[in-house]
Amino acid sequence: MRTKLGVLCVSAVIALSACSANPGPPPVVQEEDKDSSANSTATSTTPAPEEEPAQTRSTVAIGVDPLRGGLNPHLVANNSELVSQISDLVLPSAFHGEQMDSDVLESAEEIPAPEGVVQRVRYTIASPAQWSDGTPISGADFDYLWKHVSATAGVNNAAGYRAISAVRTTEGGRVVTVDFKERLAEWKLLFNDLLPSHLLENDDFNSALSNGIPASAGRYLVENVDRGRGVITLNRNDRFWGQDPAQIDVIQLRSVRDSTQAVNMLRSGQVGFVDLTPQQTSLEALGLLDGVTAAPITRPRQLRLHLSAQPGALPEVGERRALASYVDTAQVARLSSGRASELKPGANPVSGDVDHLPLRERAGRQPIRIAADPTDALGLQAAHVIVDLLAEQGIDAEVVSERLTTITSDLLPNGRVDGVITWEDTAVNSISLASLFDCAKQQPLAGDLSGYCPADAAKEKVDILSGQVSTESAQKTAQDLNSAQVLYVPLFDEVRVHALGRGIVGPGQSIEDWEQGLVTAPSWRIDEE
Repeated sequence: MRTKLGVLCVSAVIALSACSANPGPPPVVQEEDKDSSANSTATSTTPAPEEEPAQTRSTVAIGVDPLRGGLNPHLVANNSELVSQISDLVLPSAFHGEQMDSDVLESAEEIPAPEGVVQRVRYTIASPAQWSDGTPISGADFDYLWKHVSATAGVNNAAGYRAISAVRTTEGGRVVTVDFKERLAEWKLLFNDLLPSHLLENDDFNSALSNGIPASAGRYLVENVDRGRGVITLNRNDRFWGQDPAQIDVIQLRSVRDSTQAVNMLRSGQVGFVDLTPQQTSLEALGLLDGVTAAPITRPRQLRLHLSAQPGALPEVGERRALASYVDTAQVARLSSGRASELKPGANPVSGDVDHLPLRERAGRQPIRIAADPTDALGLQAAHVIVDLLAEQGIDAEVVSERLTTITSDLLPNGRVDGVITWEDTAVNSISLASLFDCAKQQPLAGDLSGYCPADAAKEKVDILSGQVSTESAQKTAQDLNSAQVLYVPLFDEVRVHALGRGIVGPGQSIEDWEQGLVTAPSWRIDEE
């Protein structure tokens, strides 16, 4: 608010771009020959313009948690605040909640379905909508996301995409018709964070975005991921065609590993804002800094212990109930997070007297194996704490440290581990609730990782997805199922700390105004005072 936009554009030395993005007209997608433009051998005879001297680009830096995995927001392995916020800035979505993104779509509506199709939705993509390499956003991107989320283990919101029977495109890829085999009341939740299919179609979905995002259709693009230096560089997407393009050219996301580093970086002005996983003294230390305000914030994300009902793991509910009874969620939360403040332990579904004999008999034959991804420090530590709690009770147990993609695609379905620690989105909607009942045989594990399938699972899933059952009723059904079968144990909710220093004019001057964090970056300006 103190920095004027005109001053920023003229004298804050914007390089290679003006105050608004100025994309050229996007090329036309050739439906019958995807590679027609790539195969062209024509060369230009126009003399290359003389290079102008490079100018300093407007740049700000903020502190964030280290990037622990890849940047694919559709994988449970990448469920984190950092990945979620980067994807909001970089990847296009059909809807944001109930609001259609008019930069991406001209229209989206349910239309009459022909015989044999339960439901049909038609999307019309906005003509100027394009990826940062100039390729138009098209129906191919919708088709790519549907096919890969439906067929990949360990993804988010699989139940919604598995309700789709076909995705068809017409009019040069601009009109997308989606047919459903199961009615989906909240179809607006689909096709968020579309991916550039033309660059990823030949890559493995689990690893395609492991070191970056090759093209953007948002206000920023991922320029570089330097894990060695702990810096992710976001550049303004100068091909962004929509309203309100980003004001600042470059945003550096610098890894902050602990409170001491966060304090030092804010004190020295290396960063103007910090969004970090807190430690015991984070708020106290940040509160002593002159000109810095800090506050805790709870995010809709939860660390969970999923218990496997697969043959060879813990197929009997008595085994799962006994194991869960040994998990003191408050103790696990304290010891794995390293703090006792700003902590919200989960509610264990098991209480009262429990028969531990089934678990002891099983552990006598083979140790209890709790898996966790080694890139997730909190999850791995939680696995060790749980194994220690079991060992204290004389239960033979061990930690299996393996990438989550391997755990969900191999170790869990083959009964080679008994439980797994993951971060789960706790947003309550029909798709997330239906995922607990999305357990048909021969399909990859996603949503519910236990592998347990109730007798009425298919009907429950259809009723929840269609809206025949209210969200409140579906939530109660899901909770009752977990209480009865002990499929997962909530360990603790994610609590973060935001700290606002100097150098950035953003959504407001109060730390409470910064609740959305990095997502508000397009409106940021440099504070020149």
